[in-house]
Amino acid sequence: MQKFWLWGAVLAAMGFAAVSGMHLTSAPQAYPRQIVPAQEPGKFRVLPYLQHPTSDAMSILWLSEKNAIAELEVEGVGYFYSTPELATALVYSEAEKKYIHSEQNFGQLHADLAKDTLPTLPYRHRIRVTGLAANQEYTYHVRQAGQATFTARFKTAPHVAQASHIRFVVMSDMETQPESTGHFATWGQSDPKQPLATTHESLKRPYLLDQTTGYQQTLKAAAEFSPDLCLIAGDLTAKGGRQLDWDEFWRHAAGVWGQLASQTVILPVMGNHDLYWHPEQDTPYHAAAVQRAYQKWQSYWEVPDNQANLATAKGRYYRIDYGPVSIISLDSTNGDDQDVTKDTNLLLNGQAAGVPDFNPSSEQWQWAEQQLKDAQAKGQIIFVQWHHMAYGTGLHSLASGWAGIERGQDKHSGQAMRVYHPLMHQYGVVAVFSGHNELLETLQLDGVQYWDVGFSGDGLRGPGARPMTNDMPFDYLPQHAKPTHWSAHGDAPEIWQGQRLIKGGKHYGFLAVSVEPIAHADARYKITMQPHYSLPILDQTGQFTGKFSQLQYDKQVSVLHK
Repeated sequence: MQKFWLWGAVLAAMGFAAVSGMHLTSAPQAYPRQIVPAQEPGKFRVLPYLQHPTSDAMSILWLSEKNAIAELEVEGVGYFYSTPELATALVYSEAEKKYIHSEQNFGQLHADLAKDTLPTLPYRHRIRVTGLAANQEYTYHVRQAGQATFTARFKTAPHVAQASHIRFVVMSDMETQPESTGHFATWGQSDPKQPLATTHESLKRPYLLDQTTGYQQTLKAAAEFSPDLCLIAGDLTAKGGRQLDWDEFWRHAAGVWGQLASQTVILPVMGNHDLYWHPEQDTPYHAAAVQRAYQKWQSYWEVPDNQANLATAKGRYYRIDYGPVSIISLDSTNGDDQDVTKDTNLLLNGQAAGVPDFNPSSEQWQWAEQQLKDAQAKGQIIFVQWHHMAYGTGLHSLASGWAGIERGQDKHSGQAMRVYHPLMHQYGVVAVFSGHNELLETLQLDGVQYWDVGFSGDGLRGPGARPMTNDMPFDYLPQHAKPTHWSAHGDAPEIWQGQRLIKGGKHYGFLAVSVEPIAHADARYKITMQPHYSLPILDQTGQFTGKFSQLQYDKQVSVLHK
């Protein structure tokens, strides 16, 4: 250990950027390459991935198996050397060890471990490279002992308000967990505007491929869209306090199954699933479980400081400016614990767990209003994301309460987030992205487009609610917004030829957003929002062939922005 720290000091004395935590490098120079002392070989636990983009900087993070300095080269800029830190929050439990070594580990996560052992704690590397050129592509290489050189590219943000063509994708509710391999989601068939059948049979149809394959395809198709950013509106994991679920997330995003995060910055918000599970607590939203999950969250993500007074509110809500676009991410996971109509999770004691309130007069509300006001004053194109869909037709769109879904109430209702609509309208927000109901649907209310994009890789639910309850969430939508409602279930019917599905229905996918400068007398930008889906190609007997057709739903929302 002493040798390691001495080497870090030597590098610092020579002018090299050894970065730990949130410390920033100095402006990069064309440093000559140095020889790193021989070190014990160690694999990447998580491949290098990108965070916190600005017009002149980018953060590159990764996890390694061993405590070893790694080299980052940014072509045309220079060389940087990491100071690894033990990621103490990424701890496993005995219950996770039992799963790894069970016959149920169909995805073979950590299958190379010796019997009855757990993965060791990994080491976190974080390097922030500054002094870069705006709207510029760079190639970077990460070299670590015992590993082949990892190479990818990143692009810095354009200057704020700079006329630029911005492309990003939005998804939600992948809820990764190793149990997804071999698990086929229920494939809902119902129309949100009509009652369901009198039995539950229409809710029991299994999908054509398992959840792991579905999410792999979503990320592959999203990468082909060449996005500048990837927004995830919550429920990244099935259980945020369970380390295996995070390991599964990174296998998809920066691992053996895909590297979207290595070339596209992910901007996440927390969902209710990202906030629970503790191996020693009976209640999933126990304060200790929520705190355990939050510490894991903080270990992975680097976002701009929101200056919150509550320490545990750091990283939960933030703003990113990317050229002419401002993306404001809010935490909808906890409201007023004393009023069920103002809360999104009746099982969570936010005060005990340190989860910030989102309601008017709260610190988060005041922060959000200030950011919206500032972005509007600067002429930015504003998008907002939070997890709980405010205006949806799923079961989580029933009234908030303890009575149960069969009595028209839900303990995880998104209706409380409707309190934000006046702000969204006042400050000219183009769209709000959410999930939670695991639907694909959208409506427009007073010029604001609301999307549920929870169709990326987990459930393929149908909307609520009969025969489970006589309440229909569609009836709860504002009357003047109902004609604008569109959903994959109600407006994209499945078209079959024998046993082969040709088009339509609900499938795994993402929302693609394009912000394009235009020459127009009344507008400077055209904004296009279009949902994409991956249609499994079936043979004549109805069996999945392993191939997909990449299609777009017949729903495109276009907005002109001044």
